[in-house]
Amino acid sequence: MSFEINEILNEFLGSVILIKLRNKQTIQGNLQDFDSGMNLILTNSKDLTENNTKNLDNVIIRSDNIVAVSLRDKFNSFERKDDASI
Repeated sequence: MSFEINEILNEFLGSVILIKLRNKQTIQGNLQDFDSGMNLILTNSKDLTENNTKNLDNVIIRSDNIVAVSLRDKFNSFERKDDASI
């Protein structure tokens, strides 16, 4: 993991973040911890995919499934970027 990503995730620790996954799911949760491979541990997590909010509680998300990570407060820009073609 690059030094810059490590610094950003350190700043996000304890914050509510949104994670966009490769399977199009959006997960919201408190970033509890992460490792050098960018695997994330979230608490109080929810699946926000579509209009069905589902409580997940504690989850571990493998880095190879992550497309984007954003603070919850930046959600609007997060969604706009997701709609753009890659």
